[in-house]
Amino acid sequence: MNTGQVLLIIAALVVLSFVTLAINSMLLSKTTTILQSEAHLTAISIAQSMIDEIMVVGYDSATNRNRVYPGQETKLTPSVYLGPETDTSPSEVSAVTIPELPDTTIAYKSAIRYNDIDDYNNYKRYYYSPSLGTFTVVDSVFYVLFTDPNTKSNTQTFFKKVVVTVRHPNLYPPDEFQSYDLWRGQFYLQLSDVAVYRRYF
Repeated sequence: MNTGQVLLIIAALVVLSFVTLAINSMLLSKTTTILQSEAHLTAISIAQSMIDEIMVVGYDSATNRNRVYPGQETKLTPSVYLGPETDTSPSEVSAVTIPELPDTTIAYKSAIRYNDIDDYNNYKRYYYSPSLGTFTVVDSVFYVLFTDPNTKSNTQTFFKKVVVTVRHPNLYPPDEFQSYDLWRGQFYLQLSDVAVYRRYF
């Protein structure tokens, strides 16, 4: 084998290595895009399921027992006390562990323990996906103005906004080197809805 043939073999190997690197890079990019898309779709599904669960319970612990009419908004739970009641037996706080892990017999204890919307304020949940691993869910509930559902109200109103935040490592951009946090961080998916109390009509 002469020098020309050796140079041709080396050149062929160099070209082959560049082609292999390009193909691997393309496959990695495509896989990353697929995983991010799957994570987004799963996160949307999780957030919507959470909102659906919250919206079927009562508006407030006060309205679970009696009707509240316009002008009587002060009978509703004050905004500083939004969250599970602590004076029930058994206590909703002790009945639902935060963050809540998926159960094998019942999906989540919150679905049977919580009886009004604001019980879900600061509620945290893990959701496990067989293909993507663990998603984390955080709920926020607060009063909003009836004239502007994007503005928080410090006083009780007949409008509560529910915000569901879902986080997962695949929601992070691939070039982001910031450390992933289960409950906090820059990258997340968020859905919201407004609950309106209408029983006085």
